[in-house]
Amino acid sequence: MLGSQRQCRCCGATFAQLLSLSCDRPDICPDDMFVHDNSALNAQTGDILTEDFCRLGDLRFVRAVLAVPLADTRGEEFILGTWARLEREDFDAFIERFEIGETEELGSRRAELANAIPPDGTPGIEAMLHMRPEGQYPDLQVSDPQHPLYNLQMVGAQLEELLSLLYAYGHDLPSLVYDA
Repeated sequence: MLGSQRQCRCCGATFAQLLSLSCDRPDICPDDMFVHDNSALNAQTGDILTEDFCRLGDLRFVRAVLAVPLADTRGEEFILGTWARLEREDFDAFIERFEIGETEELGSRRAELANAIPPDGTPGIEAMLHMRPEGQYPDLQVSDPQHPLYNLQMVGAQLEELLSLLYAYGHDLPSLVYDA
C-alpha cells in the first residue's frame, strides 16, 4: 500500500503511493460552483472558487494539507487535502505573498478546518495553518485537543484507524491493495 501504483476499484483513480484524499472545495461552497484558474481571483469580484482559493461573501479559504502520521512506520504520512478558513486580513496577506512566492514568511496563522473529515465529521474545527516554502500547500494542524483528528495528528493513525477513515470516504481494503 505504501509504494506501488494501483487503481482504486471503487472510484477508478490511479494512485502512485498510499492513497491520499482531497476535498475539491470548502464544504460550504456549492457543488455546482465553477472552478476557475487561480488568476481569476484578482480578475473577478464577488464569490469565486479557484484551484487553491475560495471567496464566499465575507468568508475566505485556502487549500491546505492535513497530514496524519502513520503509527509504526518510518515517517510515512496519510495526506488529506483540505481547505482552511482564514480571517480576511490573513487571506489577503497570503494572496499577496503567494503571488511573489513568499508565503513561508507569514509563519503560522489561526484557521478553521473547512471540511467535515471523519471520524468526527464536524467542520469549523480550530486549527493552525503553518506556511511552507514556495509551491507547497500550508500544513493544517488541528488545535482542539478534544477533536479526534488532533489525536491522530499527535500520536499517529493505526492501520485500523486509517482503514476506517478511508472506508468513510467510500474506499475499501480490496480497492487499496489490489489493482482494479
